[in-house]
Amino acid sequence: MSDLVRDHFQLHRHPFTSEIDVEGFYPFQSFQQGLLRLDQSLYQRGSVLIVGEVGSGKTALIRSFVNRLAPSSFEIRSQLVLATGKNAAKAAVDGLLAEFGDTIPFNNAARSLDALKRCLRRLHEQGRQPIIILDDVHHFKPADWLIIKALMNYELDSRSLVVLVFMGAQDDTLQVLGLNSLQEVRDRIGLCYHLTGLKTNEVEKYLSQRLRWAGCKTPLFPGDIAEQIGRHSQGIPRRVNRLAGACLLAAASLKKELIDQPCLAQAISEMQFQAPKRESEA
Repeated sequence: MSDLVRDHFQLHRHPFTSEIDVEGFYPFQSFQQGLLRLDQSLYQRGSVLIVGEVGSGKTALIRSFVNRLAPSSFEIRSQLVLATGKNAAKAAVDGLLAEFGDTIPFNNAARSLDALKRCLRRLHEQGRQPIIILDDVHHFKPADWLIIKALMNYELDSRSLVVLVFMGAQDDTLQVLGLNSLQEVRDRIGLCYHLTGLKTNEVEKYLSQRLRWAGCKTPLFPGDIAEQIGRHSQGIPRRVNRLAGACLLAAASLKKELIDQPCLAQAISEMQFQAPKRESEA
């Protein structure tokens, strides 16, 4: 079975997939600013919290950050925080221990933390900088943050032994961390960076970068169409990708070489699960 979009536009791969190489990322302004904060946190060996709307590019930001680190100098471990109902922090710590190949203490958060600290110290003594990335921390409850605080307290020679990067959905994460009982946790997080979406004048460049990465040699999205895609998606990269991908499918199915207004209208209707308007209703 042939691939309609790739065949019609003669692409090497789909331009708006999540399975994109780091080289294909477009460094929009908020993205670049986030990288600067991550670099500074690495230099200071501190903790950083990255928040943003779902689909704003937090994972892409971390991938870009990690891609620039020398494997010989850094030991990077990441865990996705699951909505387990309770003990989400314990599950994350145990997951990290499993990645390090260490024994997981049974039902004992304190012993798990101690074991993880030993792993981090061992890496430090080997001359490698540990970096721990915890994603979806909006699933953390107050008790989970208090458990993780023990890692932020862990220092050697007055310097933090580990760089901690937290990522989470903006509203839910900040609502929990805003509690009075978590003041000590907030004090230990070096900074909280709010990752925002693409600006209106960045959407067309973003689309062009993705198309070049996919092997497209000609522009497919006129400026006015790109602007409307940005407006309908609120500049959130994941929504931009979904809408742009649907535009390509609409154009390919109609054998058009350029995305026009009817293609965009068809794509919007499919993304919003609505019947497309008839031409007389447009």
